[in-house]
Amino acid sequence: MKNFVAFSALFAGALAQTPGYFGVISARSASPVHLQTLQARGTKFYLGGSSSSYCPPEVADACPTGNDTVLAGGDVTLSLGVIVPGGQQIYVAADGTLSYTIPHSAYIPEGSVRDGWTKTEGENFGNLVFEGGLVACPTGTNDGYQVYGQIPNVTLSSDCLGFDALTVNATGPGAWEY
Repeated sequence: MKNFVAFSALFAGALAQTPGYFGVISARSASPVHLQTLQARGTKFYLGGSSSSYCPPEVADACPTGNDTVLAGGDVTLSLGVIVPGGQQIYVAADGTLSYTIPHSAYIPEGSVRDGWTKTEGENFGNLVFEGGLVACPTGTNDGYQVYGQIPNVTLSSDCLGFDALTVNATGPGAWEY
């Protein structure tokens, strides 16, 4: 519940603001992933915890806080809401992990899936859908639950939990880069 309150406070009133940027919170009642924020860390995505972001010292005054993960797009493709030149694309890697490109690189490994995303608006929350579905799998470490896109030829553990990705519009990019 603490993550939900922080998420709601961060994005309160944002529905009337910049519709191109948004945050994601998971919904799966009575589960450990319910109301966890989606966070970008180390080129992968997790439910809960914090994001890993960077801002070069020479542009520090222009950088967003980087405290939360902000996304952009959702009309077939998806990217991180960043300022770094070239942006950072989101994809489902061949092993199913929800991943993103490193800054200043458009490299996406062979066998990855870039498209299949749909974002819809709602009265309070929107929805972000990946065509095969999204699941969160326990990492066995303090990283919590890692997010995967369900794609053909990838079998995930029975410990993984499917979830709905609720969206709330953000006021702008979330970081220089993640």
